[in-house]
Amino acid sequence: MEKESPLTIKNRHTLLPWVTVIGCMLIFIGFVASRAAASIGMITLLVAPFVLGSPKGVFKNYLRRKELYILSLYFIIVLVSGLYSADKNDWLNWVRIKLPYVALPIAFAGIQKLDTKKFTLVLYGFMLTFFVSTTAILINYFAHYAAINEELYKGGALPIPFSHIRYTLMLAFAFFCAIYLYGKKLYVLNANEKWLHLLFAAFAFVALHILAVRSGLLALYLGLLYVALFFVFRQRKYLVGVAAVALVIVLPFAAYHFVPSFHNKISYMEYDIHQIRDGKYNNLSDGIRILSTQIGIDIWKQSPVIGIGAGDLRTEVNKVYIEQYPNITEPNRKVPHNQFVWVLASTGIVGLALFLAAFFVPLFTKKLYKHWPVMVLHLIIFSSFLTEDTLEEQMGTGFYLIFLLLLMNHFNADE
Repeated sequence: MEKESPLTIKNRHTLLPWVTVIGCMLIFIGFVASRAAASIGMITLLVAPFVLGSPKGVFKNYLRRKELYILSLYFIIVLVSGLYSADKNDWLNWVRIKLPYVALPIAFAGIQKLDTKKFTLVLYGFMLTFFVSTTAILINYFAHYAAINEELYKGGALPIPFSHIRYTLMLAFAFFCAIYLYGKKLYVLNANEKWLHLLFAAFAFVALHILAVRSGLLALYLGLLYVALFFVFRQRKYLVGVAAVALVIVLPFAAYHFVPSFHNKISYMEYDIHQIRDGKYNNLSDGIRILSTQIGIDIWKQSPVIGIGAGDLRTEVNKVYIEQYPNITEPNRKVPHNQFVWVLASTGIVGLALFLAAFFVPLFTKKLYKHWPVMVLHLIIFSSFLTEDTLEEQMGTGFYLIFLLLLMNHFNADE
């Protein structure tokens, strides 16, 4: 057996965890400020285990961990659909977006379990990133209070970096990170940080209602409901559970009456529903989502088993808009705003079955579902699938994949 040099051993056990932390921080910055930073962070995470560790060990560990290699199915179903996609350029774009589902699990196979302090530091970095960026968003909102509220009433959204839906999904998860740190008494320096945890949780909670993005709010309240049930049935903490259920029931009604941005968003949703009933879709947030989903279902029916191919999805969707809905303006001609329908239309029943396997199998490997942050992450992502093609963009993929791998690393790397 080849003996490793002391330098290699030192690199693996001291440098690699810190490089992992730095890579994650770059990705978090990329979520709110720079797509380039997110790409650099992912490349850092991918390269580090091979440079600082053993390449042979990385692949050996990857192949023996089902919860890691099962994630490659997200990539494989899109890759294989290229065999029957006519538009290879668009297909290659979707393949590029899916590459992290192979590359990052391989990288994490070579990263030893982060100690508690480093894991805590990663969560702090995520929370700090969203505290700073959300503060900037709120400052801009209050500086243009009347104009932005008017836009919300007309169906607009607050100015938010990149995708407002994916941003609020991450802000909702940042809220639960703070709750987890508080509950587990995890600190970087001392116990006084528990007040920072509570303050950030309160800040994120209020901010989500001001931002008034329904996907983010649904994720927040579904997560709260799950945590409430977790504490009631698993830990017998009935007071915490009852309090969380009360929040889920009472606070949306309070927000409707006391938060103007939230009130205007709900008012617009009511208007949107009435317009949809009259057969009007153009320039309507909900209308376009519903129409794009219906078009996706119709396209899936053309090839229900294997779909039409990811590369041809956009082309076929545009063809339907032009032929059947010519009044829909080009900026509103969306691919299916439903992750399940997106997968069905592009890769069929076979693709959806493999997609669901990739999503659920990690939860039941080594009983990862027993850890509530893992379940909350999946609830947040799953709930967004109903109204968004969440994973068909760098930010959605990055958020889901990085935290899934971090939570796997923290909860079961040594099991």
